[in-house]
Amino acid sequence: MKLFRKIPFFLFLLALFFCLHGSVENFGFIRFTEVLYPGMYIVTGILLLTGFIFLFTRNLLHASLIAFFISLWYLFFGALHDYVKSTAALALLKAYPVIITVLLLLTFAWILLLKFKKSLHGRLAAYINILLLIYCLLDIFMLLKIQLTKSDEPFADTVKFNKAAVTQKPDVYLLVFDGYPGPKSLKDSFNFTNDSLKQHLTANAFKELPVFANYDLTYFCMASMFNMQYVKKDFEDLHITQRDFQKRGVEINRAAIFPIFISMGYQVNNFSIFEIDDLPPVSDKNSFLLAHSILLTDKIFHKRLKRDLGNHLARIIPFWKNNDFYQHDADNKRTEALLIQSFTEKKQSPQFVYAHFMMPHGPYYFDSLGNKNPYEKIMNYTMWQDKTLFLAYLKYVNKRMMNMVDSIVRHNPGAIILVMGDHGFRSFNSRQPDQPLRFDNLCMARFPNGNYAAMKDKWSNVNLFRYLFNSQFGQSMPYLADSSFTLRY
Repeated sequence: MKLFRKIPFFLFLLALFFCLHGSVENFGFIRFTEVLYPGMYIVTGILLLTGFIFLFTRNLLHASLIAFFISLWYLFFGALHDYVKSTAALALLKAYPVIITVLLLLTFAWILLLKFKKSLHGRLAAYINILLLIYCLLDIFMLLKIQLTKSDEPFADTVKFNKAAVTQKPDVYLLVFDGYPGPKSLKDSFNFTNDSLKQHLTANAFKELPVFANYDLTYFCMASMFNMQYVKKDFEDLHITQRDFQKRGVEINRAAIFPIFISMGYQVNNFSIFEIDDLPPVSDKNSFLLAHSILLTDKIFHKRLKRDLGNHLARIIPFWKNNDFYQHDADNKRTEALLIQSFTEKKQSPQFVYAHFMMPHGPYYFDSLGNKNPYEKIMNYTMWQDKTLFLAYLKYVNKRMMNMVDSIVRHNPGAIILVMGDHGFRSFNSRQPDQPLRFDNLCMARFPNGNYAAMKDKWSNVNLFRYLFNSQFGQSMPYLADSSFTLRY
């Protein structure tokens, strides 16, 4: 007990608790090395802060207690801020200037307490040491419990597939353009017919499929489409949490269609923002992917500040721009390069290629001629509501889309190609929570054998792969009733 009163073990225990608790919260979405490296940086930062404060206090325990309090709110700022935002009684604290001011005042009060109550130092050190040790042991127990009791059962019921009925195995390309609206939305809301794209794809033997999205959030859209059924209703429609997104991420990774293609001898190529059948995403730096070390570091004060206010603070501090701002553009270019590489290389087996482009999803990086829009013009979400900016970006995306399609058809004329949006345009400046045009998405298909089986006048993405397997792979899967669900997070 004397050691607990004299030695600031809590400096290391705080970093350990931060990493352990993050691992418990995000079990299955973050690897050991992705916890280890941030943990090492955190310990180093805490020790450096302690050393700096020691220059003024000339007392190690005194400096450690001050450094502990600062490090505590700095590391857990995101969790604290999320709690404040979700608690009505604390609504006055949720604004950044307010909560930061309160934290600075509390820090000043803590420093004064330690300065004038030196007799408390030993007892506070012992209390914090023991408390953090208990918390760390509890989290270790929870990690072991989760590891030993985790289930490997699939997240969705498997749809029966009859391999004996398959008579052809063409390559299949699924090109998803995130948030690409359908013709009704573009005509009704943008007064734009999109004739050039439709005519170009039609000339390449594409046919428009009259589908609509079942959900208006990408994770839910892709989970339902890839599993050919609706997402299990274990969430609140208007209160979607990070955990709900993570569940959908697992459902996408272990979705039903990938084992089906593999069972037919297909090689699955993943050029997307998700992990697919344990194949890595195009980039693990994109904050859109709710996995890896970002789940741990996102709570840290400077990370949260940069994520939420970086684009605004960049006006004052130019180098403090949100590093993720241009990540979608970088990933789109890498995805396109990988796609081109996939059909120019010789393959021994048929290919299923899934490429997911974060465009015309905002930010609207380019105008219709491909000129880069100024950062100040597209820097925040309110600018995503600018229909002129969006329409110009969509025209730019059309050119890239047509070039990709032309290249696939030229190199692989016998391939099945699906070009679609996962959902429609969502950035309507409207208070209407269930804006129907949010679900209107593009969907064009090219079946070289011309076998476009009968379909309803209007149906939904959840039935798309059932339709593909029925019309192109000899299956007789029943279709589900079509519905859409408005979600909010």
